[in-house]
Amino acid sequence: MAKKVLIVFFVIITGLRVNARGFDFNFPLPGNSIANNALQYNVLKKVYFNAAKEYPLCSDFKVTDTQLIQEPYDVVKKNDKYIKGYWKEIWTFDACKQKFQVPLTFYIKKSGTDFIIEK
Repeated sequence: MAKKVLIVFFVIITGLRVNARGFDFNFPLPGNSIANNALQYNVLKKVYFNAAKEYPLCSDFKVTDTQLIQEPYDVVKKNDKYIKGYWKEIWTFDACKQKFQVPLTFYIKKSGTDFIIEK
């Protein structure tokens, strides 16, 4: 029981700290991303985490654009469920008026859709 309470407390405190830092999680995101809100949220968490290390003095992070740069390809559908496929997007961010772009590859697998931040 104490372990569950500690985990919930940690999640609440961590969430408050992240939101207090100035990370924008407003949906839908600008641009033409085809990722759903849950997937966009997962991308934002990872990008914001990395951006906070890159811009430690910044307290204002936001997405300014999302662009689909490669339509879904190599798509396989089985029993009305997508089980394989890929697409690419570039997301543009603003960190205290410093613009940076993040190229992403999304991939569909049987258990859901995931992403890779490209170098």
